[in-house]
Amino acid sequence: MTVGDGSMVVAVDGSDNGLVATRWAAAAAEREKLPLDVVTAFEIPPIVPTQAFLDGLRAEAHQGVDEAAALAGKVAPGLQVTASVVEGRPALLLQELSSRAKCLVVGSRGRGGVAGLLLGSVSTYVVAHGDCPVVVVPSVEASRPSTGPVVVGLDGSQVAHEAAVEAFRQAQALNTSVVAVHTYSALSGEVIGGRHLPPREQLHDEAVELVATQLRDVREQYPDVDVKTVLSVDKPAQSILDHAKDAPLVVLGNRGRGGFRGLLLGSTCQSVLHVAQCPVMVVHTQ
Repeated sequence: MTVGDGSMVVAVDGSDNGLVATRWAAAAAEREKLPLDVVTAFEIPPIVPTQAFLDGLRAEAHQGVDEAAALAGKVAPGLQVTASVVEGRPALLLQELSSRAKCLVVGSRGRGGVAGLLLGSVSTYVVAHGDCPVVVVPSVEASRPSTGPVVVGLDGSQVAHEAAVEAFRQAQALNTSVVAVHTYSALSGEVIGGRHLPPREQLHDEAVELVATQLRDVREQYPDVDVKTVLSVDKPAQSILDHAKDAPLVVLGNRGRGGFRGLLLGSTCQSVLHVAQCPVMVVHTQ
């Protein structure tokens, strides 16, 4: 079987964050009854290196991927695990794998990360350009409580609906509930650009209807999953983060109703990814 064909794929680079991502991916693959592909990539420098340098680079890559694969086997004994080392640009490799994988898991930052830069360039690229759901696992995941509900952000868009379906599916697998967060404008009744915005009561009623419509078929599909709806006038990212303090997962669409064509990662998604303390799954729509 080709790497990534219908499997859970986790990208590692020898960093501790890669091992944290591997732990999450192994547990998720076991829940989903999927094989796990542990993948690393290394890029040959543009200046032609010596053969000894290349051999050392390959050896280091194999050591890192083998360590992660061994960890996955300890987390989920009996899990089908493969380890692969590929030469090439990591971001482009992972984008290509995302077209075949069921889910792609990456760390929030890799070996080259610096304090304060919470989302590495490879992770950012894959989240924006991937085809399958992409999960970004922060380095703090291993030490935080995660017994709360799955949190999903809703805004009425098609991709948000797909995120809701995935959030309910994950909640059912984790034997937990869902918190569905939707925000609406706090500027009710004010005049902007010569136009009067609707009063707060109308905006609230419209928000209630939007969420009910977006969740109606999902609740029918997953009748055993409890859901709590949160309506807020806070900024979307802040409201989602406020309800995700003990969440095992946040699920978001890659861009929302206000997204521009070609702008592949919405501002709310970016904001949550950069500061979330729990894994964040980003769902894409074509």
